[in-house]
Amino acid sequence: MVDDRWGGESFDALFRDSYPVVVRTVYWIVGDREVSREVAADAFVAALVHWRKVRRYDNPGAWVRRVAIRDAVRAAKRTALATAFAEPAPASKAEASLDVRAAVATLPAQQRAAVVLHYLHDLPVSEVAAVLGCSEGTAKTHLFRARAALRAELAEEDD
Repeated sequence: MVDDRWGGESFDALFRDSYPVVVRTVYWIVGDREVSREVAADAFVAALVHWRKVRRYDNPGAWVRRVAIRDAVRAAKRTALATAFAEPAPASKAEASLDVRAAVATLPAQQRAAVVLHYLHDLPVSEVAAVLGCSEGTAKTHLFRARAALRAELAEEDD
């Protein structure tokens, strides 16, 4: 029998459904699978600690993702992970996704998070701003600068 003092089955369902997505999102920001798992786990621990409040939200998974992304940005800022996993240019077009992955890894953490939220999760700029805890103008600036940097990075590799 599940101990319902934490919301038992509903938290378990949230974890089962959201954990892989949160890990994948965080991985795009920090670039390290183990750190991604740790950050995601910490976000779910925070959700469990505050479960009585979090379970009443319209989308508890969005709350967990927001916590995880903020922690991922902090982790990426504290470390030099952005360059630790950059890979050489791919030998074929089949490996082009690695090229994009390496290019995204060169972005500053806030820009990386904005790109992941906007392009991987299809969030509008207003929601990107809400998750990152900044104004819409700042979110637009992060996306603008990220696109410019990615354009330059990917163009260099084509040369």
